Amino acid sequence: MGRRALLAAGAAPLIVPASALGLGKPSPSNRVAVAMIGVGRQTVFVNLKQLLAMPEVDVVAICDVDSWRLEQSKARIEAHYAKTRPSGSYKGCKTVRDYREVLADKSIDGVMISTPDHWHVPMSLDAVKAGKDVSCEKPLTRTIAEGRALANAVAKYKRVFRTDS
Repeated sequence: MGRRALLAAGAAPLIVPASALGLGKPSPSNRVAVAMIGVGRQTVFVNLKQLLAMPEVDVVAICDVDSWRLEQSKARIEAHYAKTRPSGSYKGCKTVRDYREVLADKSIDGVMISTPDHWHVPMSLDAVKAGKDVSCEKPLTRTIAEGRALANAVAKYKRVFRTDS
């Protein structure tokens, strides 16, 4: 091995972050920014816990019409992420009351929809049209026609869609 090759091999760990080599935390470019639409019981006791445990996911926004639920969930999310920051502080969780604001945010990759059942399909349709990937609680649809419309939209807009069960 020549000097240049040896120098390049020795310098590689100083230049390439361990996360890019799959050796550490996921790199920022491999992280998924997720918003929670609806922060009721299912979100608080199940969905949020699971998403916060995923190192490749950042819960960056929450949406609900209930101000108390928004503040409680925001506090939980920010406390979780504060533990991972050297400063011990984190204030990066956006709160909104209108889900369309979440869908308009280009920095958000996907949404977790945990709202009352009759909102599942309308919100999911709006989300895939906005270019968001979707995870949605069950029951997904109220009718076969809603299911067909949603499946067609997911295919048309080439989005990832999953139903939680």
